[in-house]
Amino acid sequence: MNGSWIRHMGWRVVGWALFTLAMLVATGSLEAAPLPLADRYSLRDVYTHKKALALTFDISWGQVMPQKVFHLLVRDRVPATIFVSGPWAKQNPALVRAFAAAGMEVESHGWAHVNYSGLSADGVARNLDRATAVIKEITGVQPTFVRPPNGDFNRTSIQVARNLGYTTVTWGTDSLDWMNPGVQAIIQRVVSRAHPGDIVLLHASDTCKETDLALPTIIANLRGQGYQLVTLKALIHLGTPTYRG
Repeated sequence: MNGSWIRHMGWRVVGWALFTLAMLVATGSLEAAPLPLADRYSLRDVYTHKKALALTFDISWGQVMPQKVFHLLVRDRVPATIFVSGPWAKQNPALVRAFAAAGMEVESHGWAHVNYSGLSADGVARNLDRATAVIKEITGVQPTFVRPPNGDFNRTSIQVARNLGYTTVTWGTDSLDWMNPGVQAIIQRVVSRAHPGDIVLLHASDTCKETDLALPTIIANLRGQGYQLVTLKALIHLGTPTYRG
């Protein structure tokens, strides 16, 4: 077997490999390397061994429940994270400032209460930018987290949010207080599901009629279990953020 034949066969193998690669790319059979989890999914909780979690509240409408929740959080010295919609913040600037002045973290719940997966990239950007302008004008602070309405997102909305400086946040534990299932049901669900690094979803809109009745017991019970209640920004520095779909 001479050297020229080996070289000839070698080039045939290389040529076949290049042809196969080109066909795979052309037919879409060769996928690009997967994006990092943070570019595809939402922040759900934080992997940590510390007994700490974040109580987070969505507010989109009303004045009664937001005031009640605010006073309870101040009374019990809970540094919660509040996700406010742009229209609600614009209508209630004094309360938004009060939340921030009390040491709570004010973040974005977007502008229109619509599913982001149904919006174009430009639509998501406009939704976020409009809410950001209002929140920043009221608090003087640029929000860095966004909770999409209904917890709905897709890869486009995640990437648009990241391009605007936002981390998309959903939750680890849903209290289901938005369903008004009964005070004890809300308490039991949160207390039984809470875990280190948890992000707990609660609401302070007027459509939620039982949140204020459940909140004091939730706070007392979690603290009785040794949990430290912290803002979302503080929580992510206690461990490794975890992203899931």
